[in-house]
Amino acid sequence: MFIKRICIVLVVLLLGCEEEVDDWKKTSVAPVVPGSVVQIRVVQANNDRLPRMSPGQVQIMLASAQLTVWKNFGVYVEFTEAPEIGIDRLFALIPPPVKEVRKDSIYDFKSGNGDKRKLAEGIRATLAEHGTKFESALAFAKPYLPEGNPPTDLASFSDLLANTMLERLEAWRHINAADGAPVLDASPYNEWVYWDTLGYGNLPYDVVITNQFIASAEYYGVDIHSAIRGGVTVGTTSYNRTGKYGSYVFWSTFPFTDNSELSRRMRGDDDYSETDAAELSGAYLAHEIGHLLLQLGHPFGQKACVMNPASMLRFRQWFYQVYGAGCLIGSRPEMNLGAIPPTYNATWVRMAQQP
Repeated sequence: MFIKRICIVLVVLLLGCEEEVDDWKKTSVAPVVPGSVVQIRVVQANNDRLPRMSPGQVQIMLASAQLTVWKNFGVYVEFTEAPEIGIDRLFALIPPPVKEVRKDSIYDFKSGNGDKRKLAEGIRATLAEHGTKFESALAFAKPYLPEGNPPTDLASFSDLLANTMLERLEAWRHINAADGAPVLDASPYNEWVYWDTLGYGNLPYDVVITNQFIASAEYYGVDIHSAIRGGVTVGTTSYNRTGKYGSYVFWSTFPFTDNSELSRRMRGDDDYSETDAAELSGAYLAHEIGHLLLQLGHPFGQKACVMNPASMLRFRQWFYQVYGAGCLIGSRPEMNLGAIPPTYNATWVRMAQQP
């Protein structure tokens, strides 16, 4: 996790500056064990500018996720009904003081005012925090990286990921919505940092399904698979201070429903029917539920593992390679229960709890 020194002005309570160094902590929430029956609270938060899945597709998606979780983790998931709220209402849950602090974590690619060196350092810090093995990470990413001198260690690998991420993120800026305006508009809804911050508010959900395209760059938390896609996030499991599992999942259906040339190329020139999109989205959602419930990591390159991220946006290829018996719980360090427990910033929690 990228740690920085921050100066916080608590305007409502006092005028002053509080400097925090490393205030990151792990939650005490234990992972769910195989054989459990659990309930997951679901909501949909949609952007009216973008295509969304139909109610029938959402039901197919959740049924696919339920089956995939059961087959691969031995956990039976019961999803609640999935009511819909506007994405603006969802973002209103972010505590304003925390949102203000988090702005410093965003690489402002829309204006071009970003620090590429800081971006690469943040990627390297995230790789180190997750205990990423250089050889496995390079093998996973190499087929999708630009040709040239291959990296030799995590530092040079991080530099290459940062450059690749920004170049491909620029390409995503040319994708338009049905109204003719860019999908990545001036709104903050595409910013991963804000989705990662929602759980510091009073978020009464475990899974948030959104049609929002989440593509951005930030100085911490960048995963390999997101970087090589150009900053595109399909889903992430992030801290939720009021959540039963210590975290929540936000899940974007946009990569499954968008039919732009760039999305198709990222999918390996694969076309999805409406049913395909829903079923594949649900199967891949099971990956995030593995983070949410069992706190599993990423066994990069282990193609039988649900927890191995999809390469680029090749979800069908990923799905056909998954084989639960070939990647049992406890078979690898990343597949141990509690391998990556939820973490949170205690300072931000205190800020969020201020009246």
